[in-house]
Amino acid sequence: MGAKSGGSKSSKKSGGKTGSGKKLPPKPKRKSPEEQLRDEIWAMTLTLNADSLKKLLQDAAILAHNERVLHDYNANKGQRGQQAGRILAAVEEGRDDSYFIIILNNYRNFLSREEMTRLVKLCHSAENARDAAERLYVWIERDRRDIRKNSEIDDPGDPSLPALWKQVIESYDLT
Repeated sequence: MGAKSGGSKSSKKSGGKTGSGKKLPPKPKRKSPEEQLRDEIWAMTLTLNADSLKKLLQDAAILAHNERVLHDYNANKGQRGQQAGRILAAVEEGRDDSYFIIILNNYRNFLSREEMTRLVKLCHSAENARDAAERLYVWIERDRRDIRKNSEIDDPGDPSLPALWKQVIESYDLT
């Protein structure tokens, strides 16, 4: 009864080595979520035709531009601090002149270069401040309702519109 069974002996394996004594390869580093997304996008691009790749490139350029604009805005926000009083109208140029910021009634509205060109032409075609206010209101109502809503412009009599006209004609030429 005191006999030991002839079962298998447990053998201790040394950590980091296989049964044959070879070292295991190091565990691959985990990729960040951003790196994983880049890899997935790269893999998908291999299946796209030239037209789809052009569209993807355009969309990526738009996203990159939007991130730059947001970064510029946040960087400038910290530098300016709190401004006293209400700003009726002001115009700021983006860092690379590809966008403009029109401040109306203390609200910052972003315009593309093309929109700013149309705005300058509109302002220079007006005969006076009242005419400009009406033209600006029509343009905002037709093309950029977000500006009307965000800047709380209810009608052509809003004082920010002639103030914008004055800023634009004093700062920008029709060249």
